Amino acid sequence: MSKSSATATSSPSATAAVVRPQDFADSPVHYAVAIGDHFSLNRLLSSLPKLPDPTLIHTESESLAQERIAEQISAAIDGRDNRLRETPLHLAVRLNDAAAARALAAAGANISLQNAAGWNPLQEALLRRCPEIVAPLVQHHHLAAWSKWRRRLPRLVAGLRRMRDFYMEISFHFESSIVPFVGKIAPSDTYKIWKRDGNLRADTSLAGYDGLKIQRANQSFLFLNDFNYSNSIDSDIPRGSLLILNHDEKKIYDAFENAGNPLSDTDVSNFCNQTSVYRPGMDVTKAELIGRTNWRRQEKTENVGEWKARVYEMHNVLFTFRSRKVNAADNRDDPFSPTCVLPLEIDEESDEGFIVAENPRFSVSNDRQQRRHSSFVRDDREFVTVSRKSVDIIPVDSRRGKPRCGGDRLVAPPATKEKEYAKSLRPMVWLTDKFPLKTEELMPLLDILVNKVKAVRRMREILTTTFPPGTFPVKVAIPVVPTVRVVITFTKFVELQPIENFYTPLSSPREFVNEESTSGGGDESGYFSFSSSWLRGGSSRGGKPTDPFAIPSGYLLSSFDEKNRKLKKSKSSRKTK
Repeated sequence: MSKSSATATSSPSATAAVVRPQDFADSPVHYAVAIGDHFSLNRLLSSLPKLPDPTLIHTESESLAQERIAEQISAAIDGRDNRLRETPLHLAVRLNDAAAARALAAAGANISLQNAAGWNPLQEALLRRCPEIVAPLVQHHHLAAWSKWRRRLPRLVAGLRRMRDFYMEISFHFESSIVPFVGKIAPSDTYKIWKRDGNLRADTSLAGYDGLKIQRANQSFLFLNDFNYSNSIDSDIPRGSLLILNHDEKKIYDAFENAGNPLSDTDVSNFCNQTSVYRPGMDVTKAELIGRTNWRRQEKTENVGEWKARVYEMHNVLFTFRSRKVNAADNRDDPFSPTCVLPLEIDEESDEGFIVAENPRFSVSNDRQQRRHSSFVRDDREFVTVSRKSVDIIPVDSRRGKPRCGGDRLVAPPATKEKEYAKSLRPMVWLTDKFPLKTEELMPLLDILVNKVKAVRRMREILTTTFPPGTFPVKVAIPVVPTVRVVITFTKFVELQPIENFYTPLSSPREFVNEESTSGGGDESGYFSFSSSWLRGGSSRGGKPTDPFAIPSGYLLSSFDEKNRKLKKSKSSRKTK
């Protein structure tokens, strides 16, 4: 039985935290950020090795060598051995140190790492409304994700080539023993996956949702590495490409379109305008398998497809959904707004030895009687006579070489509202030792599809659980609400026989289905079914085997930018009607 709880907290800006540099004495990079010593920070970062252009990495050995360099860099600048589990980049964001944040990001700091509260530096900067930090972090995060993928690509391809060639079907649907017809209303789909050499193909018919309406589209994801150039389109496709084929429109999209290019100013601006961040996750680190028994108190077994599997219940699985939102009351002076002008104030009573520019929203001073003067006010301006010390920005020679601000610093947290929903789950899992694949063999395949197929993403989280050696989860049931659960099942696995050559495919994948259905041997319920001739190494029209990895003729290359423009145009036309 699952338990759920929801909590809501608020982070008032009046409560300030103290950053003590001595708490980070064991980490040189942390300490340099804590005291604001940019010279020492840049010296430490310049001593780190540099990663080469990821497009120049072609072999598995080169990929492993570059991964070791990346781990060396991460060990130096991504440490989280402190109370708040903050990386140096987290600390730079908390101190609103834009120069340190840019230097760390350029050196290869991991922007995806989370602190003890579960948020990464980019999310923290967004909630603190730091535009001079958010914009460069967004760009670095975008480019770093592409570089990491390119570095890993040779290893993923090598792992695919070591696997046996197969055709596999994975189905997912919702079911309930109480709610009627939930399987008819809720989304469902069957993923059909082909793997041959370094190529991978996944067919799906679920495209997304439009409100409560399920959007369907016959589409294929093609991950291509080993293929023969059979037409002009193939010759323009680089190896390691992930293509999306829309069979209804006969169009081809590049899933990695613009992935290696910097984001446009519009994309960065749209991201900066967000006022909320979310973090869903499923924690299986403490999961425990408990075997189910039947009424005879014997271990419960069931047949899943052609495999006999034992039924287990997973305990200590926690699903959490956390959200943080900027307080609307404090959003009037949002620095991301183009109409916002931040007042610059001078602290006359400062003893730090330099002029202090403060944003009153994040001021931690409780002295309301303290006099301040705005440099933006022209009328009734008061001129204040200040001492030499109060405008001495550059330290005197006796202090040269020491950190400019090495003392404790007060830092106000962002004014946000935080909500957390936690639910204890008990998924069911069916394990068998007869499945042809191992869990670790399936991971490279899922890593390729995880960013484009949402159901694969949840299944991968479950598969990170440590199962008994030699077993494979052929079926997983995850409760969504107490009476409804989503079921993911491996329904078919066929090992493909080696063939010498692939040939040009049919002009339309639907012709293959129509041909089989008219001959009485086809499966009309499944699109592009390979249940007969191709899987047995047979032939289609003219005695030639059909290549599922070749691009059908008549398909045109298209762009996501063009697709988005058409969607915006159609939405605007509907609004005007």
